[in-house]
Amino acid sequence: MQISIKSVIAVALIPFAIGLLISFGKLVVSLIPLNSSEIWFLTGFVIFFAVFLVKSVPGRVYVFGHELTHAFWTILFRGKIKEFNVSSKSGSVITSKSNFLISLAPYFFPIYTFLIIFIFYILAFFLPVSKYIEWLFFFVGVSYSFHIFLNFESLSIGQSDVKKTGKVFSYIVITILNIIMAVVVLKFVAPEKIIIKKYFFESWTVALKICKFVWRYLTELYNLI
Repeated sequence: MQISIKSVIAVALIPFAIGLLISFGKLVVSLIPLNSSEIWFLTGFVIFFAVFLVKSVPGRVYVFGHELTHAFWTILFRGKIKEFNVSSKSGSVITSKSNFLISLAPYFFPIYTFLIIFIFYILAFFLPVSKYIEWLFFFVGVSYSFHIFLNFESLSIGQSDVKKTGKVFSYIVITILNIIMAVVVLKFVAPEKIIIKKYFFESWTVALKICKFVWRYLTELYNLI
């Protein structure tokens, strides 16, 4: 059986994914008790989830966001968009450049969340929108919930982007980058409570402990053989 380089990289990244996840759990717990902005965010997140459970979201909304994310990340990598097509069931974007981040971007980058934040701060230059800041956190919660649950549903039925990039590698990368994006979103919602540098240091520490444990176990196993 041939083992690809991407599969090896994916396995090597597992300790770091676990470290990020464990530290993320501690970070979420540290947010309690919630302040006003966090309550508005959580309310939006839960409301969308409730709607998602009882009513399907228009497919075109998800597909448009999916293809827009491909296009946005292509531009980030200085590529060009040659064609952009969206329907209620499918979409496609033809670009001049591609890599694994461009291919997987829709599954870890919450495009609507960042669009909402961007539009709000653009409006703040011209209109007194600061009095509606609670609604910003609410819609950030709604849009982020949209990203999480629609992508979970999408990935559960299989995606060509994932197959093309390699399943094992794709799922590990998607997991890692989703956790990082979640931290970024929570940093926006609760800037005083979250210290990014501290979070990554704790994640790295946990990952190193896991690596040392695995190495020690493999060494002992090798000596027995």
